[in-house]
Amino acid sequence: MRQVFLDKGSTVVKKVCQPYLDDYSVLVAVHYSWISSGTEMATISNAESNVLLSNIPHKIKKVLESVSSHGIEGTAALIKGKLKGEVQALGYSCSGRVIAIGKKVNTVHTGDFVACAGAGFAHHADIVCVPENLVTKVVEEKNLKAASLTTIGSIALQGLRRAQVQLGEHVCVLGLGLLGQITVQLAKRAGCIVTGIDLLPERLQLAQELGADFVFNAQHDDIQKEVAFSTDHLGVDTTIITAASKSDAIVQQAMQVTRKKGKVVLVGDVGLSLERDPFYKKEIDFLISCSYGPGRYDQEYEQEGKDYPHAYVRWTENRNMQAFVHLIEQNEIKIDPLVSAEISVEKAQEAYAELKEKKGLGVILTYPTVDEQKMLAEKKEQQVTQEKEVSFFPAVKDELRVGVVGVGGFAKIKLMPIISKINNVKINAVVDTNITTSLNASRQYEAARALVDDSELFETNDLVDVVVIASPHKFHCDQALKAMQNGKAVFMEKPMVTNFEQFARFRDFLTQNPNMPFCVDYNRSFAPFVQKIKKELVKRRTPMMVHYRMNAGFIPKEHWVQTDVGAGRIIGEACHIFDLFCYLTDTKPVSISVEALSSSSKNLFPTDNFSVQIRFDDGSVCTLLYTALGHKSLGKERMEVYYDSKAIVMDDYLKLMGFGLPKSFNETATTPDKGHSTLINQFFGGIKAADFKPPISVDRLNTVAELTLAIDQLACEGGGEKELE
Repeated sequence: MRQVFLDKGSTVVKKVCQPYLDDYSVLVAVHYSWISSGTEMATISNAESNVLLSNIPHKIKKVLESVSSHGIEGTAALIKGKLKGEVQALGYSCSGRVIAIGKKVNTVHTGDFVACAGAGFAHHADIVCVPENLVTKVVEEKNLKAASLTTIGSIALQGLRRAQVQLGEHVCVLGLGLLGQITVQLAKRAGCIVTGIDLLPERLQLAQELGADFVFNAQHDDIQKEVAFSTDHLGVDTTIITAASKSDAIVQQAMQVTRKKGKVVLVGDVGLSLERDPFYKKEIDFLISCSYGPGRYDQEYEQEGKDYPHAYVRWTENRNMQAFVHLIEQNEIKIDPLVSAEISVEKAQEAYAELKEKKGLGVILTYPTVDEQKMLAEKKEQQVTQEKEVSFFPAVKDELRVGVVGVGGFAKIKLMPIISKINNVKINAVVDTNITTSLNASRQYEAARALVDDSELFETNDLVDVVVIASPHKFHCDQALKAMQNGKAVFMEKPMVTNFEQFARFRDFLTQNPNMPFCVDYNRSFAPFVQKIKKELVKRRTPMMVHYRMNAGFIPKEHWVQTDVGAGRIIGEACHIFDLFCYLTDTKPVSISVEALSSSSKNLFPTDNFSVQIRFDDGSVCTLLYTALGHKSLGKERMEVYYDSKAIVMDDYLKLMGFGLPKSFNETATTPDKGHSTLINQFFGGIKAADFKPPISVDRLNTVAELTLAIDQLACEGGGEKELE
């Protein structure tokens, strides 16, 4: 399908794969999409001005912070991606027909006409995937063209709601671009006396035609005096700023024309260096309007379909969208005068040039009529069955081809930079549900394919030999099994599984297919310091006591890690340390005792703040203290090991000290090495061997998975003890 992107400052139309449909969203075949003269043209203007070279001191600070957090290699990968140039998806307002819906969508159905909103969703593309709460029905197809403006209309509507205007009030609209022209019409429909202010005569004239009672030119008229006479020297009740400018003068002008105890509502994007006197002397209320309305930037509302109660939040962003579409269907809003041109999506470059040269308000992109059912590619459901015969197909060429599934921070900073440096290994495909992310990663590593659906990795054996899974935790199990069912080697970011049902399936698969090249990224045991510790521990004569402290840092409840997708931090991160304990003791855990923090705060989770004591069958006891309550300056990880009248202390993989050991044991590193590179190189090095030897045994992988799930279960219950089989 076709999609419009911003690439190195220029707009381009690219052929890309269709978007991935999740449970909470709908696929829409786009009929019309709207290019606004404000937001999108500002985005392009910023790109043309080479923002990479702007604000250098701030960028230097960011680089230094990144080096501290991610190391030189990870930071270099991020910078390389920026220097190669990243594409950016354009568009945030469109309309069309629903061609498929997610499993948990209830309010729209296949075949419905809809208006769609949302940067990151309602792109300029043949097909878009939009969350349910960013979609609203359009009754008749004839209204789709006007409804493609619903996003901008909802923003204007929310600005008016923030102002809480009343019948007969004087309202000044400062800035008569697209947003301003719609605001003028809405204010008139609300029974207000409307004044419009702008610099361009043609926009002033249009505002008057659309109902403005007074219009003034900010460049030529004495605005303060003109507004004073038009309001009997009282000033307007409310000023709504819909302009886009870096100038601070616009806000000051708004204060000047607004009456005492009036309101100024900021909807546009302007400079905010405010002078105190007008605020203080007039006691003016300054309000910010957040985009489309309540729900905006709330992940649970927008991406998981959780609505706010109608009785308590009357106007959400979706209800604002419904209201604006209703106004369109009742012919209460004039859209045609706002359209500068209609241009086919194939000529999108011309559309942007039209706005840039003629300074119009907006252009509608049209999409040639096609059979919408054929636009939805046929997907063969790939069932994971344990009865299917599975075998690994080694690469027939010298070069191993890798497909990376999930391009989040860890993949960008750690996995992909390391993999790209391994001899005879090539990142050949990148999969991410966000096509823009996929395109940018594929460009950086010169991959052959950028995809949004992992099943496309397996359509042919000519694309990849190895699948690297770095997607959100909930999907690891199914993706790994699917990959191995199709004969691919799999390297998986931890965890292996997120619940006992997944564990049972995965354990059975590995039992039946013990020779499949598979590994989980439990990297701590491959760290140089840990390897050094292990060499000393193999000589021990007594059981040992190990205490590990992880000062993990706070993650809010809205973060994906804290949801069922991330499965919490015991499953998502503490599993690393449980694997390390198994490695150091080289024995089986036999019992666990868990204590978890009890708090009335909804932001403090027992899986973020807990202590677990694990007893191993050699008598050793290992304890993990994991907390999100500490300060970051303390450092994140510290391990203390006690045995044979000796002790070892390791601080953040930067400092290693032995007590009762030769001084040569002590070591200090300049940057932490937690073993990622060693493990990954060892895994890829063994894939082409006739007899694959896993870096971590299947037995240990299963032990760690089961141990992690048991500890997580006890922590969620507030604590407890359990004997392990």
